[in-house]
Amino acid sequence: MKQCPILSMVILLAAAAGLARTACADPPYLDLATAGLTGQLRDEDASVRQASVLALRHMGPAAKAAIPALAQVLRDQDLYVAADASQTLDKMGSDAVTFVIPLLRDCQPRVRELAAQTLGQIGPDAKTAVAALAETLRDCDSTVRQAAVAALQKIGPAANPAIPALAQLLRDEDRYVAVDAAHVLEKLGPEAIPSIVPLLRDQKPYARELAALTLRQIGSQPEVKPSH
Repeated sequence: MKQCPILSMVILLAAAAGLARTACADPPYLDLATAGLTGQLRDEDASVRQASVLALRHMGPAAKAAIPALAQVLRDQDLYVAADASQTLDKMGSDAVTFVIPLLRDCQPRVRELAAQTLGQIGPDAKTAVAALAETLRDCDSTVRQAAVAALQKIGPAANPAIPALAQLLRDEDRYVAVDAAHVLEKLGPEAIPSIVPLLRDQKPYARELAALTLRQIGSQPEVKPSH
């Protein structure tokens, strides 16, 4: 009798979650549980891989030894498994950044996009990825460029070194990417002005218009006065 796929998934999740709880309650078994779940990330069954990813998420930073393998799961052919791995890496925080950055150069656009999204989810703790994300702003795929823009926005003020590359995106052929870049430049504030001003003379009318609008938005931001 063939077992229902949904029931199988529920059983796997329950078992994996139980293993995760046991490991967290008994630290001596933590390494053993992490190693076992890490090995299951290469299982031929997507349900098993997904259950293992979710169990590692439940364990959180305590399972950081699994980070290198989890990063590779961003390349999983099952999009749900890959997305769950992204969210699990988010829980691992800054320790995951080093292992996600190389995937910004993966041959598959969807992997590059997911890598950028993962770094964005990590947020300010992913500040060491700013240079790599700035390079990704020149990716040939517009969805990847857009994901990199969003990641830089979530990283916040630490993304300032990416301002010159973001400013060039005001010329992007994909208007959605260009508008998103403008919003990030607005958030980064006056430090973006020197990189935007030259675009007021750009050959592309929409780039000139967007540059002017971005400068207006930066200029309309209320001045923050130092507290006494």
